[in-house]
Amino acid sequence: MPPAPCCAPSPPPHLLNVLGPDFPGHAKRFLYTSTTVHGEPVATSGFVIEPANPWRGQGPTPTVVFGPATRSSADACAPSRGLFLTTQVDPANLAWGTNFELGAYEAAALLGMRAVVTDYIGLGAPGAHTFALHDEEAHAMLDAARAIVPAGDPIAFYGYSQGGGAAAAAAEKQPSYAPELNVKGTFAGAPPADLLATLDGVDRSAITAVIGYAANGWSERFPEIGGAIADNTNDRGRQFVESTSHSCLFDDALRWGGTNTATLTTNGSSVGDVLASYPDVAQHFIDQRLGQVVPPTPIMVTTPGGDDVVPTEQVTQLAHEYCAAGGQVTYLNENIPALTPGSSFKPGANHVAGVFTELVPSFNWIMDRFNGVPVRSNCGTF
Repeated sequence: MPPAPCCAPSPPPHLLNVLGPDFPGHAKRFLYTSTTVHGEPVATSGFVIEPANPWRGQGPTPTVVFGPATRSSADACAPSRGLFLTTQVDPANLAWGTNFELGAYEAAALLGMRAVVTDYIGLGAPGAHTFALHDEEAHAMLDAARAIVPAGDPIAFYGYSQGGGAAAAAAEKQPSYAPELNVKGTFAGAPPADLLATLDGVDRSAITAVIGYAANGWSERFPEIGGAIADNTNDRGRQFVESTSHSCLFDDALRWGGTNTATLTTNGSSVGDVLASYPDVAQHFIDQRLGQVVPPTPIMVTTPGGDDVVPTEQVTQLAHEYCAAGGQVTYLNENIPALTPGSSFKPGANHVAGVFTELVPSFNWIMDRFNGVPVRSNCGTF
């Protein structure tokens, strides 16, 4: 049975309501039920922006279900929280977050599309946030659509980085988990398809802290992961895991940016190598690998190129796998030159750039899907 939302009694104001409380849309926080990777019900939060502008395309008002890019693992940093849906602050833990994708959500509303944004499981609601656990991110997006979208209305999934992985996972799982949804397409920007490879990608980067987010969240679902981490981390490693359980991405970039996780372990191996050395632990990451199921609906897979955080090679490989399985794939590599080739520190500049440079092509592609424009797959050309 589709879960029912339990909406907040008053709408939150948001930054672009400069022309009135309903322009470019009316925002409302909501709670809904989703399920964990083990099938257990769990409370999940999010917000919806109902557009003030009418949809001028084909059919009823479409909905874009957004999977946010990485915020943190702390409730204080959830996209639905904070002043005007823009900034989140937790003075007790010196944590500061910003809803840097709000412009994309507002743009959808300005174009007449409903924007539904999930906080994901455990981010903004009780429990640990299971960062990049694709099954749970997919459930969160699919159940958010069930909770808000009128039956039969067209929807699309949209996300970049962590959100790109969540969107692709939602597209893969939709036929089995939420077959009643009328999905028209999915945009998956820079999706972390291979999570073991991504652990190496984010190591020694500006966002090394995301390894802590994953450690905290996945350990709640799979205790053997927590055991492997506890058995192999030194004092600084334990501090890393503890501090990233209640912090936001931007303060973590200042605190842990550039950290080599080999300095956090007792044997000098990276955290990724430690986890990969345990067969049962490694299997959990393998099970969550994208590309093992092809989405039945069109999907756009993109990379900025030169991505040193979510390696461009794994994104390209995912597109190849979807193509080989008969998927309707639009692949875009922007080929942005790497700013610091060969550097031991990975600033992630190319990765961040894609949040903004891919906005126009992705929105054009999504609107074409809502308007019934035939998909122009470019499989075999990359």
